[in-house]
Amino acid sequence: MIEWIFFILAMLLWFWLLPYHWLLTRIVTVVLLRRRSHVLRDLKQRFVILVPAHNEEQGILGTIQSLLQLDYPQGHYEILVIADNCTDQTAVVARGAGVTVLERQDQDKKSKGYALEYALEHLKKRALVPDAVVVIDADTRVDTHLLQSFSGWLEAGHDWLQAYYTVANPDDSRRTQLMTYAFSLFNGIWLQGQDRLGLGCALRGNGMCFSWRGLNRCPWEAYGLAEDLEFSWHLRTKGEKVRFVADAKVYGDMIDGRPDAQAHQRLRWEHGRKALRQRFQGDIRHISDKPERRFLLNSDLCMPPLSRYLALSLLFTLLSALFVSRAPEYGERAVMVLGLLNFSFFVVFTLYLTSPFWILGLPLRYARALVVAPWYMLWKWQLLLHRTPTSWVRTARKN
Repeated sequence: MIEWIFFILAMLLWFWLLPYHWLLTRIVTVVLLRRRSHVLRDLKQRFVILVPAHNEEQGILGTIQSLLQLDYPQGHYEILVIADNCTDQTAVVARGAGVTVLERQDQDKKSKGYALEYALEHLKKRALVPDAVVVIDADTRVDTHLLQSFSGWLEAGHDWLQAYYTVANPDDSRRTQLMTYAFSLFNGIWLQGQDRLGLGCALRGNGMCFSWRGLNRCPWEAYGLAEDLEFSWHLRTKGEKVRFVADAKVYGDMIDGRPDAQAHQRLRWEHGRKALRQRFQGDIRHISDKPERRFLLNSDLCMPPLSRYLALSLLFTLLSALFVSRAPEYGERAVMVLGLLNFSFFVVFTLYLTSPFWILGLPLRYARALVVAPWYMLWKWQLLLHRTPTSWVRTARKN
């Protein structure tokens, strides 16, 4: 009877994974079959670019210089650096580059979310408010057409936008190559699929654009470990949708050679997502009267990280193989069912994993980084044993 235990365990695992399999299938389908939304570039909107910075004196100048080179009328955008609880020369360096600096000191409210709220409250007091604000991290380079792309979408009536956030230093190491590939999935294909499904794409923290009219309806209210995702869900619960702007690109420097910093950053993301599941799962039933949309949103909220999802799917394949190896002479229907389920997963997952190369144009050389993916998956699994971060801490950079 042990073979039937393998079968039952395999089927229980499949049904647990079914919401995520269905969401992935829908993501892949709409990315493949629907034409990408396109809006003409425009030069009409007035922007304030917010750059939250905590002890970023080494990298802030490069970010400001990149923003000053934007292909957009100089009088139509302003760069505003928020020197948040800094103990270094971030504010001095930023002012020396000729941009406006807000200095904030609050030891009880230390996070990027509070820094953004502080800057938005400052902008409210001005006689002339901007048409939109753009959030750029302090370790970022931007595409010169960023504001042109955003302006066109704002002119078309969209209030919440997310750029394609990818890696500025993709070839520093195998890890940054792997992250470039992972970002093409997580920040590219996945967001494109969410957008085309009408779910509203998730915000990614870097390269976010909010219209002022949108902020008047839905003020900023996100202060947790994953403030970008938190605000995404606030918007969804209020019936708002974030649009993905694929041709607006921002490039962030990825940490390399600092295992402690990498671990803390990953822990912050993982535990931030867990807190969001606990907070918003009960609200999803109020978001839409369409059962499939509620189902997809719930699947999206509870979706495990890709490494864990893949590992559990492979466990299903292993249990299926154990059943088949011990029961070759009977259970033909069970064998056929397991075979079809495994085949469908294999096809969808293969299309998803290869889609960045033929949809986003990611160079094939980044496929070589997948050889380190199993070690990266094991590293992420062992992080589950670490204590949950209780507050936001700046991620250490390379020296």
